[in-house]
Order: sequence, then C-alpha cells, then structure tokens
Amino acid sequence: MDELLTETRWQGKATAKVVGPTPDQAWLLLGDFCSLHKWIRSLSTCHILEGSNNVPGCIRYCAGSVNKANPIEPVGWAKERLVEYDRVNRSYSYEIVETNKGFSRYKATLQVESDPAGCSIKWSFQADPVKGWSEKAFASFFESMTRGVARRLEEALIISDD
Repeated sequence: MDELLTETRWQGKATAKVVGPTPDQAWLLLGDFCSLHKWIRSLSTCHILEGSNNVPGCIRYCAGSVNKANPIEPVGWAKERLVEYDRVNRSYSYEIVETNKGFSRYKATLQVESDPAGCSIKWSFQADPVKGWSEKAFASFFESMTRGVARRLEEALIISDD
C-alpha cells in the first residue's frame, strides 16, 4: 500500500514567447482567473462557481472537448480552486478539486514574465499520473496548449491595437 502512496508525481513546465505585448498588457487578459476559455480552444466555458474572481479560495468551473479519461463522456470538466494570486509578479496558482478528466492532486502555476520579444508565458504543473495519458503525451499536450495560448494572446492584442 505504501508503494501506491509514494508513486512518482508528474511535473512539467512549458514556456511560450508572446511577440509584441508587454507583460502588463498580457496580464490584463491572462490574469483573469475565469478567462481560460478565451485562450484554450478546447474549452467551451470557464466561470466562477464560488467566491470572488481572482481572490484565493474562489473556485472556477471549466469544461470542454478534451476527456481522455472517459471517452464515453465527451465533455471533460474540472472545478479548480485559486490557491495564490500575485498581481505584482503576474502569476496565479490553482488546484483541481473535482474533475471527470482523470486528474488527482493536480496543481499548476501560470505566470507572465518579461522577454526581449515582448513577454513569455510560463506554465508549470505537478500531478499524480493522469488517467488516459502517458507522462510524455501529457507534457506534450501541456506544451502545445501553452503555445496556443501565446498565439491567441498575440492575435487578441494585435487586433485590439488596430
């Protein structure tokens, strides 16, 4: 039984450059804890369930088309609690409290930092192995998701500058 409790946790991180916008411009959009569906195409909704948005302890509900843990149930959803929110360092950390997507003990941090090209998005996670995924496939998905967020952020900020 102890072997199950000490099973290796997955850890990963991804960084994606965002060309053009400053970190503060990017944070104005990404810093909204309930805006994830605007940046991740596979999500159809993300909204507050409990508490006040961007206040540690609040819980958001996110749902979308990715659910490898249960292919019979096409909509994957998660309730995620905001653990830390830091406007100065442009970062927040959150954890999954309930999901049908095969996650347990998942915690992640999203941060926007300076980069010579404009800014960069850094996203890191720790989780127990995720049902329906290999560690390599999940890390690859996570990296691809982070790059996608960076591209959509560039598009949004370029359009708003016009």
